Amino acid sequence: MNATLRLTGFGKSVTPAAPPVTTPPIPMHLNPLRFCISILALLLVCLQQHVFAQDAPDYTKVYHPVINQAELHIVTSDYKEALQAYEQAFASVPSPFARDYYNAAVSALALRDRKQTFNYLEKLVQKGVSLDYLQRQTVFDSLQTTRHWRKFARKYKKRRRKYEENFNREYRADLDELYARDQYFRQAEGGLRVYRDTIRQIENANTLQLLNWIEERGYPNENIIGLADTLEQLPRFYITVQRQTATRKGYDFTEVLLKAVQQGNIAPQPVAYLLDQQAGRNRYGSSVYMRVDCTGCKDTDELATKDYLVKKITPKEQERINARRQKLGLEPLEEYKRKVLHNVTDPRFKLGYNWSVSTYVVPSKEAAEILLERLSAIE
Repeated sequence: MNATLRLTGFGKSVTPAAPPVTTPPIPMHLNPLRFCISILALLLVCLQQHVFAQDAPDYTKVYHPVINQAELHIVTSDYKEALQAYEQAFASVPSPFARDYYNAAVSALALRDRKQTFNYLEKLVQKGVSLDYLQRQTVFDSLQTTRHWRKFARKYKKRRRKYEENFNREYRADLDELYARDQYFRQAEGGLRVYRDTIRQIENANTLQLLNWIEERGYPNENIIGLADTLEQLPRFYITVQRQTATRKGYDFTEVLLKAVQQGNIAPQPVAYLLDQQAGRNRYGSSVYMRVDCTGCKDTDELATKDYLVKKITPKEQERINARRQKLGLEPLEEYKRKVLHNVTDPRFKLGYNWSVSTYVVPSKEAAEILLERLSAIE
């Protein structure tokens, strides 16, 4: 018997419908069609992931080793081979690095290939390098009196405007704020001595914030946050990584940085430096030469005249360093040394880094002699 409900105010009787008869679902293992569809969907997902992994190149294997060859050709003044290597590297990845565009532009200029030179200069502008910075590079002095440069300069504002529309200005500003927080109490009167606990809390908070942003907003690479007008070697926010040292049991950024360098989000040279900073040791050989500045030595003292020195290491230790460098896509130490020295004699190219040469300041001849026991002159 069906119950009758009266809806007040409507004057109608409503007989509820009988509940629908439901058929128990057939278990998937007893329903061949649904089972096959599910398996097919799973296979498609796996295939998509596999294709994506194949489409995303590993920069440590397809890009940086080729860039290394290009730079070695620069060292031997074989600019034609260097340019060919750069073109090969650029074609292998979706987003080459600005520093490599710069060296490719200088290589093309050395070959008097103006068309290719300006092609790479245009790409530098698209990355965020300013016209003012390029004008201050003496290597381009010969171009700045040409009509090609005037045309390049006229188009700069339009291209700069396009760059500013595309890069994430807010993300860049947030990252700069990490540096500002790091420095605030350090620069205050008393600095670390007075505000040690507060500074440590800020460092930990900055680390957590950076990791969260990387997860939520993507790794802050050249394409996302742009360049600060110049070919910056290491944006300021990386001070957050440098603070997390092994001696203080800080957060280990190794996995984050290794993944970033493989995906082309950061070049391997800065990664080697950051990992060495975290470890407190030259495990990746980022600092390849040393100089001794003896403030208490006389001008006639032999110690005061020593130039570039190298740390004495065993062949086994060098082998281990080279193995670590290879994982980042870096060249062996001996090739790195050649590039750094070439950069001193031929500053047209960008082959060295601020951290390539470490300077040790010592107060006396005695202190210098102790330090020099671990160092040797360049052969």
